[in-house]
Amino acid sequence: MTPGERESIRDVIKGSTATILLFLAYAVFPLVGTPAGIVAPFPALFYSLKQGRTSGLAIVLVTVAVLALTEPTIALLYLFQAGLLSLLLAEFLRQGQGGARSIAGAVAGVAIMVVVTAAVYGIGSGIDLNGVVRAGIATSIAQTAALYQKGGFSAEELSAIQEALKQSGVLIGTIYPALLVLLMVAFSGFNLSLLRKNSGRLLQPPEMGIFSAYRNPDYLVWPVIAAGFCLLLDHPVIFQASLNILIVTLGLYFIQGLAIIVTFFDRFAVSPLMRGIFYVLLAVQPYLAIGVALFGLFDLWLNFRTPKTGENL
Repeated sequence: MTPGERESIRDVIKGSTATILLFLAYAVFPLVGTPAGIVAPFPALFYSLKQGRTSGLAIVLVTVAVLALTEPTIALLYLFQAGLLSLLLAEFLRQGQGGARSIAGAVAGVAIMVVVTAAVYGIGSGIDLNGVVRAGIATSIAQTAALYQKGGFSAEELSAIQEALKQSGVLIGTIYPALLVLLMVAFSGFNLSLLRKNSGRLLQPPEMGIFSAYRNPDYLVWPVIAAGFCLLLDHPVIFQASLNILIVTLGLYFIQGLAIIVTFFDRFAVSPLMRGIFYVLLAVQPYLAIGVALFGLFDLWLNFRTPKTGENL
């Protein structure tokens, strides 16, 4: 066995162990372990770029096998939430697609695999998976409402809270596909940011571009316009599909708006404290997030970053 092969085996063992521990922490402690779930794709992504496709694939397969011994559902969750994403991200980066195109390709690939798998399973088993997901969301909302009943609220306050929760449940049940896509985009972006910080450990670091230069393709405005008009049609399936498309595209324009703001922060040397305050407000104030998305959308015509900061990611 050559030194290179021994190093590759050690990296597979290290990557598999790290991934298993991260995802088990996420699965066993859903809230506290959320950060661990977010970075779970990183070991396979990193070692796939460091040692090659075989090492990345080996880490994913070992992780799936070990998690399947504990709980098959957790293994499937890892495969579709982190495993496939890490392999596809590494492959697109290896091909020189850059950060944004790699994220788009990886998320699209995972989404297609999930839809196809769900469709095949649903047809084969006769189970309405969409109905199962909606029922699960409704159950979670009902449990949350039950907790509020023990909170000492007045009858009027409790009624208002329950009505708001009910409406939230209906909305989430309608837009959960878009939310899942945007979560995968966010997870991918975080892992690429982590990869950038560790790129010095790679023999040939991939080109990932600069976030402040991010710009959506101009044609993305057409799905926004088309989805907006389709929302006016009185058809539940068309309405749900259009609303999900609109949320995903506006999410991408939110990212572009954020890239513009980062450009201004850099240009005017805004202090870390002021940046932190802005990001906290962005996290707690939905109207500010909508404003950032519109900022990104109007950049198509107003080009706020003139002169341009660089090429697309």
